[in-house]
Amino acid sequence: MAKPTPLQLRNLLMALLMAAGGIWNGLRGGPVWLTIIFGVGCVLAVGSAFLNRPQT
Repeated sequence: MAKPTPLQLRNLLMALLMAAGGIWNGLRGGPVWLTIIFGVGCVLAVGSAFLNRPQT
């Protein structure tokens, strides 16, 4: 299994932070559109980490 690249690690870290932000916003009763933005950002970050995986 290949070692993750720094770009992948950054993308996965951002996905975790955006997921936490979306959950926090949802639990405190924040605006739904902000939770949707966090969700879309999380999906894009995970997709970017997947697409930037090292070729073996």
